[in-house]
Amino acid sequence: MTVDQIVGGAIWVQLMILLAALVFAVFEGLLLLSGNRRHYLTRRRLGVATIACLGSLPFIMPYLSKTSYAASVNATDVIVAQVLKGNIGISAIEMNNLFQIKARVMEHLTTGRSVTAQLVIAVFLTALILRAAYILVNLWRVRRSIRQGWVIHRSRRMKLIMSPHITVPYSTRGLWFYYVVIPQSFSGDRRAMQMALGHEMQHIRQGDVDAEVLMSILSPLVVLNPGFWFLSSRLRKLGELACDRAYLARSGFDAHGYSLRLLTLAKQNLSNPAQPTALGVPLAGRNILFKGHRSILKERILAIAHDQEDPKRETIWFAFALSLMMAVGVLFGAAALAEPPEWSHDRIMLSTVANLDRLNELNTLAQRSW
Repeated sequence: MTVDQIVGGAIWVQLMILLAALVFAVFEGLLLLSGNRRHYLTRRRLGVATIACLGSLPFIMPYLSKTSYAASVNATDVIVAQVLKGNIGISAIEMNNLFQIKARVMEHLTTGRSVTAQLVIAVFLTALILRAAYILVNLWRVRRSIRQGWVIHRSRRMKLIMSPHITVPYSTRGLWFYYVVIPQSFSGDRRAMQMALGHEMQHIRQGDVDAEVLMSILSPLVVLNPGFWFLSSRLRKLGELACDRAYLARSGFDAHGYSLRLLTLAKQNLSNPAQPTALGVPLAGRNILFKGHRSILKERILAIAHDQEDPKRETIWFAFALSLMMAVGVLFGAAALAEPPEWSHDRIMLSTVANLDRLNELNTLAQRSW
C-alpha cells in the first residue's frame, strides 16, 4: 500500500464520518420537529444504524461504485454536466482547476513539502498521541479497579466487581467478559447496589458498553473530526436517557430517590481522579462536549419527571423504518462523493473544452505580441 493510498483512505474515512453525522443530524432534526423528542431509544437506534453504515461502507463501496446508479448520482459528473450545459456560470478552465485542487492537496500531504502540510500533519499527530495517552491512562484505571477489587458475583458473560478505587459505578468489557464495577462504599447499601447493578445491566443489554469501548479505541484516529464527537456525544446522551426510562419501568425504583442518587454520584465523581473517564459507561453519565455533567444530569432528571407524568412507548418497527431510510441516505451521499473509477464522457468533454480554451488563449496572446 502506497503513501498516497493511505492518505487518500484516511481523508475518505474522515469525510464519510462527517457525511454520516450530517445525515444523522437531519433525521434527528426531523424527529424533533415532528414532536418525537422523547423517543430516546428510537433516536439511539438511528445513531447505532449510522455507525453500522460507516462500518459497512469500506466493504460496500467497491461494488456500489461500479454500478450505473453510482455513476448517475456522482456529484462530480453531475456538476460537470451542468457546466457543459451552461447552467453554472464558470468556465471549463476554472472547473478543471477546481478538480485539480484535490490532487495538489494530496501531493502536499504525502510529500510534506509545504509549511501548511507540515503543520496539518503535526497537529494531527499531536492530537492522536495525546488522545492515545488519555485512553491508555483510562485503560490503566479500569484494569486497576478490576484487578484490585474482588468478584462478588460471576455469570457466564458478566463479573460483578467490588472496588475500593472508584466512587461511581460503571460498566465496561474485556475480550470475554462484561464487568460491572461497584464502589466499596456501596457494600452496606442494598438499595444503592440494586440500582447500580440494574442500571449497568441495562446499559449492557442496550449495547452501550460495546459502543463506548469501540468509540474509545477508535477515537485517536478521528480525534480532530467534529462528526465523530457529535455522533459519540449523541449516542452517550440518548443511551443514558433510554437506560433511565427502561430501568425505572422495569424495576419500579422510586424516581425521586433515583434522581437524588444520580446527583450525589455525579458530585462524588468530580472529586475522584482515579475514576475512569473512558472505556466504560458510568452510572452518573458522561459529560456532554463543552457542557459538562450538569447539563446531562438536568436533562436526565427532567426526562424522568416527564416520563412519570406522560409515559412514552416506542415501537421497534418505527426505528427500523427510519434506520433503513437513513442508511439509504448515507449510501446515497457516499456514492455521490465517491471518486469515479474512470472518467465519464462529460468529464472528457470538459477536459477537451478546457484544453481548447487554453490553446485559444495562447493563440490570442501570440497574435497580440505581433
